[in-house]
Amino acid sequence: MKFFTSLLLLVFSTTLFSQPQLKINLYNEKTSEGYNILVDNNEFCPVSIKIDLELTNMTSSNGNHKIFVIPAKTKAFVITTLKIIKPNGGGGFKTNSQANLGDSTVINPIDYPYSLPFQKGLSFSVYQGYNGSFSHQNENALDFTMPIGTEILAARDGVVVKVVEHNVKGCADRSCAQYNNLVLIYHNDGTFSQYVHLKYNGITVQEGDVVKENDLIGYSGQTGFANGPHLHFMVFIQRIEKQETLRTKFKINDGKEVQYLMEKGNYFKKY
Repeated sequence: MKFFTSLLLLVFSTTLFSQPQLKINLYNEKTSEGYNILVDNNEFCPVSIKIDLELTNMTSSNGNHKIFVIPAKTKAFVITTLKIIKPNGGGGFKTNSQANLGDSTVINPIDYPYSLPFQKGLSFSVYQGYNGSFSHQNENALDFTMPIGTEILAARDGVVVKVVEHNVKGCADRSCAQYNNLVLIYHNDGTFSQYVHLKYNGITVQEGDVVKENDLIGYSGQTGFANGPHLHFMVFIQRIEKQETLRTKFKINDGKEVQYLMEKGNYFKKY
C-alpha cells in the first residue's frame, strides 16, 4: 500500500509593509492508521491556519476546510489525524493551507480606550484620519504629524511580535511601503496595534518583549510610504487573507475623556 503526500504552505498578507515569512512549520507524522498533520509555531503570538484537504480513502478527525488557531511558541500542535478507511484500498492526501499572524476567529474585541502614543505634556495633530483621502482609503488608521525623533509610547499593553528598523528610505509613493520601519504589538483580545514610519535603528524593543501601556517603544521617523515626518497608527484584527482595521477611542487631555480622534484635530496628553 503506497501513500502520496504533498504539503503546500501559503503565507498571505495584505498589509502595506513587507512581512517576513511566518516562523511556522507544517508537516506530517506517520501513524499506524494513517498520518497526523502538525504545526510548529515559533511566533510570539498565535497563528491561524486554514487547512483544505484533498483526501483519497482517508478521513480527517477534525473535519476539513477549517481554520485552526495555533498558540504562540507551540511545538507539534496536532491539527488533525488522518485515518485510512479501507486498509487495502490505497489512497493518500494533499494539504493546501493559508496562514497568517493572530487569531483570525476573533469576533468581538474589547472596546479599549487607548493612550495617545506620545509623552505626557505634548500635543500633536492628526494629519490624516480614518478613511483619509491620501493613503487611508477604506482603512481605519491615524497619522500623527510629529518631528523625527519624537518618543513613541505603547498605546496599550501587549507583546511585541514584529520589529523592522533597518530601512532608511522614504517617499510619497506606495512603492516605498516596502521600506516601512515598524513595531507590531499583539493584545490579549486578539487585536494588533501597528506603529509605522519609525526612525532608522530607532526602535527600543525586541520581538518577544512584553510592554506596558506608555512604555517607550521607539522614535518617530519618515521611512517607507511617507510624504513627511509622522507616526502611522492602526489597530486591526488579522484575518487569513486581509486585515480588518478598527476605529479606536483614545484617552485625551487628563485621560478621563475618551473619544474617537478626528482628522485635523489636535490632541493634548496630560496623563
